[in-house]
Amino acid sequence: MACFERVRAIALAAIACGWAASLVAAQPPARHVVMVSIDGMRPQVYGESSQVKLPALRRLMQRGAWSHGVTGVMPTVTYPSHTTMITGVTPGVHGIYDNRIADPDGTSGMAWYWYARDIKVTTLPGAVRAAGGTAAAVSWPVTVGMDLDYNVPEMIQVRHRENLELVDALTMPAHLLDAYVKASGKPLSWPINDDDREGLAEWILEQHQPTLLLLHLADSDSMSHEHGPDSAEAVAAIEHADLLLGRLLDKLSSMHLEASTDVVVVSDHGFVSLTQVVNLNAAFKAEGLLQTTARGSVTSWEAHAHSAGGSGYVMLKRPDDPQLVARVAAVLQKLAADPANGIDRVLTRQDLESASAHLDASFGVSMKRGFYLGSDTSTVLTPISSKGGHGYDPAFPELQSSLVMAGPDVAPTGDIGVVPMTRIAPTVAAWLGVRLSAQAAEPLTTVSSTR
Repeated sequence: MACFERVRAIALAAIACGWAASLVAAQPPARHVVMVSIDGMRPQVYGESSQVKLPALRRLMQRGAWSHGVTGVMPTVTYPSHTTMITGVTPGVHGIYDNRIADPDGTSGMAWYWYARDIKVTTLPGAVRAAGGTAAAVSWPVTVGMDLDYNVPEMIQVRHRENLELVDALTMPAHLLDAYVKASGKPLSWPINDDDREGLAEWILEQHQPTLLLLHLADSDSMSHEHGPDSAEAVAAIEHADLLLGRLLDKLSSMHLEASTDVVVVSDHGFVSLTQVVNLNAAFKAEGLLQTTARGSVTSWEAHAHSAGGSGYVMLKRPDDPQLVARVAAVLQKLAADPANGIDRVLTRQDLESASAHLDASFGVSMKRGFYLGSDTSTVLTPISSKGGHGYDPAFPELQSSLVMAGPDVAPTGDIGVVPMTRIAPTVAAWLGVRLSAQAAEPLTTVSSTR
């Protein structure tokens, strides 16, 4: 009898183990999303008539969905756009109003919005981690101190090589860069280039398989600024970014993660060619609204213009002073009346609120194509050195950005038309089953697949 009971117990244990094993086998694979931003990539580069060599991007297009134009946010620059792409809301809601912080008194030393604490709403990485997943970012803007498991933050505007040590100190977890350098067998460049960025992302993917991986490739933006958006140099940078994207896709394939990974390729803005710089602060100085030293440093001000490239904002010392508001409005309207100044529209505070743009400004200025706002205080019109720029009104078709998606959650729907940038993050959140803020836009249901 005792022997029978032992046999019965062993049999029941075997059945239980088999039942448990079948449950484990039935569990779906862990879900992953890889989002790659190719800075400044215009959607026409992957259009049907394009001769740009983009084999990796076209691999994704063949099995997924893409937009022939993403309508961005105001201003169409890198930091507000990248924050919108991980929050699903506009700058007036998420709080990243421009690349640089408006600073008429010069106390920040031309600082950018590097710190995630300035983001006022839930981000995709935060939502993923709150749901028990893991999140990683490489050179994604506004991520210093963000709720990430693995983070190499972007501080590319800090130009001195010793500031690679600063990026290292802000990288999470500690010694991540040292581990990558040891594994790759080569030192990081400074400023960090796209090859380093992709290498870091690929290594993090291989070592840690995060639920969400964000990668920002930025060299294409630099080449479009320096040489123009249609230059051979800009095209070569886009093609090189595609080469790096292909490496990341190959890594997913070698790790057998293709079936459980959605890949989203985005960009933050388009580009236009530039012809002239317009300096509003020179006009304010001529009207006695701003004073400077002989070298142009601001010593006192009542009105100060902050450039965002193809648009800008006017800060007032006393924004609730009706006489000052009227005086500055008159100066701006006078400037706008002269076609040589290239001003397309002067925006009031109410206009800025409607556009969900810079909520601390009293006025906005939207420029005509080719005109760029500068910071010179000596003369209103000056020559320009850059050949390409952005920051213009997102309604300009040339400023539309890119979106290509493929993966198990993406139906092969092809061209989905023009979509708002605010719908990218909610779409990713829906795939991963995580929650963004209540203000976030709706997901793109047209690309969802029945998984």
